[in-house]
Amino acid sequence: MKRSRWFPCLLALALLCACGRQNARSDRSFDEIRELVSGKSAAEVAALLGKPDTRQSILTDDERWIWWNYTRLDGDQYPPEERGQVVHLEITFTRPEAGTALGASLAGEHGAWRVASPLGVSYTVPSSKS
Repeated sequence: MKRSRWFPCLLALALLCACGRQNARSDRSFDEIRELVSGKSAAEVAALLGKPDTRQSILTDDERWIWWNYTRLDGDQYPPEERGQVVHLEITFTRPEAGTALGASLAGEHGAWRVASPLGVSYTVPSSKS
């Protein structure tokens, strides 16, 4: 009998905890996405992940694409308090070199831009509301 009285309270508590948690837009973890997009062009990444939420120019040669609340941190390489945390996905693309024939013809087309390696895929933690 005691167990049946506590069940509704525990259920309500679990629902309240779940309400404050944000879900990632992707089912893939950050590390899975980083592996998936490594060496890909901007066109290939857009086909895999969809249109980014924003694009930012970095200096003159690179561009950063950001997908907000897109993925989560997962795996033993992250501390327990960070595992499962939803993060913004950031991918930096490098323009093809203008000195090459391919670079000269495709410099303006993002489809030819490549993920900057090795740190071209990163994340930022969304700021918490105060």
